[in-house]
Order: sequence, then C-alpha cells, then structure tokens
Amino acid sequence: MSTDEVYGETDEDAVVGNHEASQLLPTNPYSATKAGAEMLVMAYGRSYGLPVITTRGNNVYGPNQFPEKLIPKFLLLAMKGRILPIHGDGSNVRSYLYCEDVAEAFEIILHRGEVGHVYNIGTKKERRVIDVARDICRLFNLDPDTHVKFVENRPFNDQRYFLDDEKLKNLGWCESTTWEEGLRKTLSWYVKNPDWWGDVSGALLPHPRMLTMPGVEKYYDSTEMTKNASNVDASHANQNKMVVPTIRSNVPPRKQSVKFLIYGGAGWIGGLVGTLCEKQGIPFEYGKARLDDGSQSQILADINTSKPTHVFNASGVTGALNLKWFEAHKPEAIRANVVGVLTLAHVCKDQGLPMMNYAFGGNLEDTKNSTGDAFYFRTQAKVG
Repeated sequence: MSTDEVYGETDEDAVVGNHEASQLLPTNPYSATKAGAEMLVMAYGRSYGLPVITTRGNNVYGPNQFPEKLIPKFLLLAMKGRILPIHGDGSNVRSYLYCEDVAEAFEIILHRGEVGHVYNIGTKKERRVIDVARDICRLFNLDPDTHVKFVENRPFNDQRYFLDDEKLKNLGWCESTTWEEGLRKTLSWYVKNPDWWGDVSGALLPHPRMLTMPGVEKYYDSTEMTKNASNVDASHANQNKMVVPTIRSNVPPRKQSVKFLIYGGAGWIGGLVGTLCEKQGIPFEYGKARLDDGSQSQILADINTSKPTHVFNASGVTGALNLKWFEAHKPEAIRANVVGVLTLAHVCKDQGLPMMNYAFGGNLEDTKNSTGDAFYFRTQAKVG
C-alpha cells in the first residue's frame, strides 16, 4: 500500500487526476520513501517473480484510527470542546475515503487485479482542511469561528493530491459511503470508545512529532490552544507544555505560468497536444519554422515571438508513409527526423528551455521491413 503523495503536488486547476502511469515526483521525505519502496517491490517482482500489486490511495478515515490523523484528532478535540488546530491557512485540499470503501477496493484488487499492476484508490470529492474542521464543529454544535485556530504550517504541506481512479472502477469498484455518512459512523465509534487508545494527549497537539525532535529552541504552551474552549481544565492544560524547534515560516509557493511552443501542429500528435492545451486553458502557439531546413534563426524567431516556457516537438517525416519510403528517401528522412530535431534541441539548450521530442513509427504493416534495422528506426535512435 503506497500513497497518492508519490505523484507529488497536483496543480490547483487540474481537472484530470494522476493516473497509474504518471511520473512519480514526491516532494517530501515521507512520500519519497514510499516511492522508493514501490521501486524496490517492483524490482523484486521483475527479478524474482514476486506476485506484487501496488495501490496508491487518498486519505483514509474511520473507526479505530490513531488520533494523530486529522479526522480522529479533530473529533476527539471537539468532544472535549477544545480548539481544532489547522496547519497553515486551511486551504489545502484533500480527498477522504471511508475505510470500508477502501477495504472493498483491496478485496476487488486482490481477486480481479493483475499482478505487477498499480491501482489508484481515490475519490473525485475533495475538501479543504478548513471545511473538514467546520463540518466536525457543526456535529458538536461548536462555533468554528471560536473553535478553529490556524497554527504554524508544516515544513512540507502540498496543496493538493488528485487521482484518476478509472482503472479501479473498470474492475467494478465504486465509492459507496458519502462524506456525511462516513463522518457520522466515525463520530459514533469515538463517542463510544473515547479511551480506546489510552493517553493520546501528545497526539492531539498541533505538531505531535515535535515532541521527539532535538535542537529545541522555543516553547509552545497548549493553554493558548484551549483558552477559548468552554470545558477545558486550565490546570490540566498547563501540564501539556511541549518543547518544539523553531521552524522557518513557509514562503507561499509561486505558481509558475506555463506556455508551450508546439512543432508538428499539422500532424496528429502535435494537433492533439494543442487541443489538450486549449481544453486545459494552457497557453500555446504552433511553431512556424520548418525544422527540416535546419535554420536556427527561424526557431529563434518563434521563441522570441511566443516566449514559451516549454517546447514540444512532434514534427517529422512519418504518418501514412511505410518503411520502404524511408529507405528510398534517406536525405529527406535525415533532414526531418535527425537534423531538424537536433537543431531544435540545440537552440532550446542555448535558450534554457526544456524540450520534449515525440518520435513514433510510420505504417508498420510492411512487416518485411518492420525491424529495428530499418533506416527509419535508425534515424529515430539518433535523437533518442
């Protein structure tokens, strides 16, 4: 069982979630260790035939969960009429799945999933942390304005994780527990079992892990978190003094604008990328330079005019042509598929622009020439 965090932070305006083949870009040590564990497990599967399946899930909640996690922590604090501490400004978005739905997903994957595959377990229903706190306050008839307090943010706290769960849905799974129903079930269990975990006072602090961190430089008095709550014993709260290290305030991440310069817009792939950019609201322009001319000046003119942040190339001699055509027209193939691409890459490197080159085959129905030794494939290998 892995985590949605291995994909890294999802753009706030993204409408399509990370699918199982998305690049892993963990942003913190915890998620990096999860990604590393995935690689290790997959390596055992490939090398030794270990029958492994990997799942990457959204946040899980429900009965019996240790109260260091957000929902049980807020429930126990609200049961005592205490303040609910929120890291940062509460705008971070998370997706929550009730534990029974996740257990059902595991069962379906075990019986219907394929060995060696990865499955996302997620939900499209997202909630801000501040909204979770408000919902829990309302369950206890508490005023969120007086029972919610913003505290120092964590050193790493990604804004959003968003999953594409279509692969799992194709196996027959679907989320069946609503947020309201799951929250009520969880609340009922904690009300009936308030002492299940024993003394959890350390877990209910705003930054529980700081109790074990060395190099402390300042004190945090938990009475500050409870002074506005109605049923807090001040003398008991004073015993919850904890020592925490100084953490530098996080600088809000600056969202970088993205603009693509696309070559090969007249073709299928280049046109498709342009269409996707248009649907996602991502600025783009199609390049006007003919790459097979090998002219750096034309490419520079495109860059100076459009001012892109990224360059995508899907141009080249391909399409309906079969491999025999490439054997008979080697100069044209070299100019388009080798010289043009390398010229574009050289200009992008000089301009400090990231470039992606999409190379693909022609009509491979000509099986007689459909081998790795064909001239077309050799031109693609030159720029691989």
